[in-house]
Order: sequence, then C-alpha cells, then structure tokens
Amino acid sequence: MKNKTRLLFLLCCWVIVPFSCKEDFRTNPPGAPYDLRYVSVGNAREGGQIVTAPPTVQTGGLTPKFELVGISRSDGSSLDDTYQQYVRIGESHVVDIPISPDAGYVDEYGNPLTFFASENTASNGIITVAAGHTFTAGDYYFDIKVTTQDGATKYETVFKKAFHLNVGPLLPTNLVYTPKNQNLVYGQTDSKTSAPLLPSANPDVTYELATEEDKLVIDGKTGEVSLSPNYVYSDYDTLTPVVRVVSNITGEEVLFDGKLTTIITDRPEVMPRETIYLFYPTLRTSGSYPTGGDGFTVQVIQRGIGDDIWGEIDNSSGRAFVAPPERPRENTTQTILENQLHNGSNATTPTTSWMVTNTQDLTPFEYGYELSFDYYYMPHFQTYMADGRTPADMEVYISTDYTGGTIQDANGNWLNGTWTQVNDVMRCQRSEGTAGSNSAGSPWGPVFIGTPYPGDQKGVDPDGRKRPELGTFYGKWVKCTYAIPVEQVSTTFTVAFKIASYFEGELLNNASAPGRGGIFFLSDFHYRAVEPEN
Repeated sequence: MKNKTRLLFLLCCWVIVPFSCKEDFRTNPPGAPYDLRYVSVGNAREGGQIVTAPPTVQTGGLTPKFELVGISRSDGSSLDDTYQQYVRIGESHVVDIPISPDAGYVDEYGNPLTFFASENTASNGIITVAAGHTFTAGDYYFDIKVTTQDGATKYETVFKKAFHLNVGPLLPTNLVYTPKNQNLVYGQTDSKTSAPLLPSANPDVTYELATEEDKLVIDGKTGEVSLSPNYVYSDYDTLTPVVRVVSNITGEEVLFDGKLTTIITDRPEVMPRETIYLFYPTLRTSGSYPTGGDGFTVQVIQRGIGDDIWGEIDNSSGRAFVAPPERPRENTTQTILENQLHNGSNATTPTTSWMVTNTQDLTPFEYGYELSFDYYYMPHFQTYMADGRTPADMEVYISTDYTGGTIQDANGNWLNGTWTQVNDVMRCQRSEGTAGSNSAGSPWGPVFIGTPYPGDQKGVDPDGRKRPELGTFYGKWVKCTYAIPVEQVSTTFTVAFKIASYFEGELLNNASAPGRGGIFFLSDFHYRAVEPEN
C-alpha cells in the first residue's frame, strides 16, 4: 500500500461587496459554524445557469459541509421541492498529490511517502442553479445548513436566508411573425398582421414600433401591426418596420429588425413564401477513397473490395443528372459522390461505411418555418442474391445529440450519439427524365413513402420491400425529403448515410454466387426552411 498523509487546505476569501450574512456567532453553541456569507446574485435570467462565488464561513479551521434546506420568495412563501432539483451545492473532496520518494518525506514508521492526500475545497459551498430551471422573475432566499465535525463531535447551524438570488425576466432573442411577408389591405379596417411569437422569453412585454410609426401602428399587448389611420395609399408599398419589445418587469428593451415585411395593397393579394436553403454543401472532394469533403466526413468500418467509397464520381451512368433548380448558383463545384461496391470482376464482399454530414443548429428555424432535408441518390447495377434479397442498400439516419467522432464500431455498437433510421418515412419520387439511356432527374414521378428497394423489383421478396408497381429502380435517380418535426429540432441535428451490406462471404454475380453490390450515387444534400402557408 502506498504511503500518504493528509494536508488540509481551507478557503479564505475577503470580498467588499453586498453579502448575505446570517446567524451571529454569539447565538450559536460553542464550536458551531457561524458568520456564513454569500455574495448576492442579481439580475440572473429565467432559465439561465447561475453560479455563485465561493462562500466564507467561520468554522474554527474545520472543513464545512453545505446543504440546501429550503427556498423562499420575498413574500415569505416557501417553494416546493421541485425547485431544489435544479440546485446543487459543491463539496470538498480529497485528491492525491504525488511526490517523489526521494523528497525525504516519511511516515511514522520511516517509510518514504509517495503521495500527499490534500483536501480540495475550491468548489465547496458554491451554489449552481442548472440551466432550464423554473425560477421566474423575482427574489429568492436560500436557507443553508452548514455542518462540521471534530472527531466524534458534530456541529451544525442553519442559516436562514443565507443567499439572496434575484432573477430577471428572460429577454427575447427572437421575434417570429408567421409568415414573414404579410399583406395589409388599405381600406379594410380589420386588416392586420398575425401576432408574433417570442420563443422562450418572458411574455410580460409591451410592443412598440421603432420605425415606420407614421405609416403603421402596433398593438402594444399583442404585437399585431396594422395601417395607421393617417396612412394615405398611393401605390403598392413595402415596409419593414423595426419592432421594439419592452419588458414590463424591468423596462429593458430589445430591437428586432427584418422580422416582418408588410406589403400594402388596395386589394388582398397572396404573399410570397420565404424559402431558405440553410446548408447546401457542394460535397466537393477528390479521389475514390476520401476522408471527407465539403460538408461531410467519411467513416469506413469495413473496406470491401469495391472501387469507390464516398469518392468523386467516375462512372458515367451518374453524370447525366441535371442540376435541380434549388441548387445555388455559387455551387459551381457541386459533386456527385459514388460508392462502387463491386470490383472490375463483378465480385462483391461486405462493406460498411458512413458519410456524416456537418452537424447543424436548427433552433433559429424552430418557429415560423417548416424544416426538411433533401437529397438525390441513384441505386444502380444491384442484382439480387440467390434468395432474392439485395446485397446492400443506402440507409439514412438522424441524430439530435451527436457529439462527433465514430458513429458505430465494427460490432455494430452505437457511439457518440443516439441515431434513428428514417428510410421508411422518407418522401420520395422516381426520376422520369432521361438523357440518352441514362436517368437525368426531372421530371419526377408521383410521391411515395419510404426509400425504394434497390434493383428491378422482380422475383421473390423475402425482405417484403419490393414494389413492382413503382417500376424499376435499377439506374434511376430518386428525390428524397425528410420533414423534420419540431420535437427533433436541436442545436446538434445531424444526418448520416450508411452503405450497409446484408451478406457474408463473396458474391460473384453468376450462377454459383449470384448478386452484385452495384453503385450508389448521392448528390445535392441540403436543408430547407419554408414558411408555412397562411
């Protein structure tokens, strides 16, 4: 057993600021803790994390232990226990500090010491209120019990209102008018915009106009905007007012520009819906086996013997794809990615790889938009195995908590996030356009749900996924859309594509070992935010 001794480090702190200080030492029994002082926290925010400075307390050199025993409001009423679940008080802990055996320190038996046991009190007594707490605007007082122990003797003191917390209203960080473009009709006294949303903010506010006050008026309670009684219509007019949101609790102001466009006409008109392509990477890469490219990274779990793994397209059958109309004009280097699972002899062995798109923060579009991600892909040259199944497919996964790094190990264990396969709910369309003998994209056929089964859809169907009524998907581009529901909107939304194999051994695409992995092309992955219809 390694020899060690204990050194005690105590925290001393002098701060010239307002303190909460209760329980004069003269009222406490000898040896009991006294004179507990916390720096008051003012103007904290609803829902935001709160961390105090370290407290000071007189204990006669003993290490104190802090415990929250109650919280009250300024009117003296007590909060129930649900509030305490957000509160944590730091503790001291022992850490081992290594020292050289040659330093000359020995224990009582003369053996060299290799460690000092030191008591770290840096976090002791620090109060942390976790983000997402339910303390509303107001003043709160925390009752804290401090305990010390000297041998077999235990001392404790309860300090009433030991810590004062002032919570201010959570000011708005976003103002959402849905839709952004709204029609105000001159001459119609009831013509007004919708009331805006203030996501996550304290709703006790007043709305004001900071610009366009001569032409528009705003309802201070609802935020609805209408034409000023003094407005005189002369022609089609477009106004983008700056809206001021004022907290009724503190008087603090927040200005919002570009959140509302009012289009003034003398008769009702249909307003354009705003569409934002918030992430449209070119997917530019080079070579047949890249580690990534513009907007994505590659993770190879099982190499296989194919000629491409998420590489730059080199097979001519995918080059006929016509750029979709939503592709940004500046994406001049847009690249089609290719996965070729078989080699030049038409042999296929199992392969597993991931194409992981860059994680996106979708929360700015949580309100006022319909969110989706879209992509185009082509399964080509797949032939079925002896039992009628496809040897491989391109699976699609989403995660709202991916932390980066490897998604899945060689044994199929999930790592660094929770992943959900979404192939079965994708909204898809088959390409009906051609360029010579190759699929080209637009025009697109009827919508169907679920990514198609690779191949010509013929023969036995042990997987139960072939849909011959949709026609062949052998060498056909497919347009796919996933509608992102509100509950999946997060700061770490990630889409990943997996090339998965469903066999062992080797396929030769002949009578003795039928089946071929084929090629999977992928292009024009992007996110889309669209204003909903009125």
